[in-house]
Amino acid sequence: MYLRVSVTDRCNLRCTYCLPEDAHFAPSRVTPDELDRLMAVICASVSVTKIRLTGGEPTLCPSLTQHIRTAAWLVPTVGLTTNGVVLERLLPELREAGLNRLNISLDAAEPEGFRRATRHDRFAAVLGSIRAAKRAGFTPLKINAVASVDTDPAALARLAIAEGFHLRFIELMDIGVAHADWAGRHVPASALRERLEQAGVAIAEAPDRDEPTSRVWTVNGVDPAATTLGFITTVTSPFCATCDRIRLTSQGRLHTCLFDERGVDLLPLLRADDLVGLDAAIRQAVGAKSPPPRFQRSGIMAGIGG
Repeated sequence: MYLRVSVTDRCNLRCTYCLPEDAHFAPSRVTPDELDRLMAVICASVSVTKIRLTGGEPTLCPSLTQHIRTAAWLVPTVGLTTNGVVLERLLPELREAGLNRLNISLDAAEPEGFRRATRHDRFAAVLGSIRAAKRAGFTPLKINAVASVDTDPAALARLAIAEGFHLRFIELMDIGVAHADWAGRHVPASALRERLEQAGVAIAEAPDRDEPTSRVWTVNGVDPAATTLGFITTVTSPFCATCDRIRLTSQGRLHTCLFDERGVDLLPLLRADDLVGLDAAIRQAVGAKSPPPRFQRSGIMAGIGG
């Protein structure tokens, strides 16, 4: 299994598809030690080979380094998904703690597009973090872009080629604040590829490079070891059959699907030191993992970690 752990629901950006400007966050969360214990118990109950720490924005979590060390003790692959705003100064510490995979979110290839998408002027900081991550040896370095009608896929692709990173376009999902205008903003992956071709970015399907949740294409004339383009088609072509993701939130709830609204509250069992009950609850939840009845979620994306 692939465990995604949301270490906080707080964020320092207000991406228009994720958070309202006046976002309200959970008043409390599990303690750092409780989160580490829950990670360990989940890994003991089911076979987890990879842990990815997410948010909200995980770099806002004061105990992030502690959680990376715990994850590195539990599994060989430890990843982080971050918006990159304050990442650059933290990279040496996180790398030393055991971080070995990195995804950075970037929805536009220039400052004004970034400001429209996130409501903040931090494009330069994110680009600086991308370059610092390359210098630190993170490879493959993946950049996530949530695509909408405002996205310029060709500009993002050209930035990926120039900077030497792997770009992943994520179809806009009907989650939280995105619901109000989702139908008008959603762009299928097929349309993104058409836009790329029309802009002169020639691409070729590379099924041998496909990932469990991403269909990968190469760019003609570009070394695929340096840059590929991927399309995460949760909406138009769901990948439930190959999805092995489970999610632990900063409130101690286990969700077996991004669209699983309820989840299982593990915290009372942990605080009661009921390890047998905890193991049973985890195994039962994972054993019942199945495709969602609908690909829609009312809760905000930051609350479950994406």
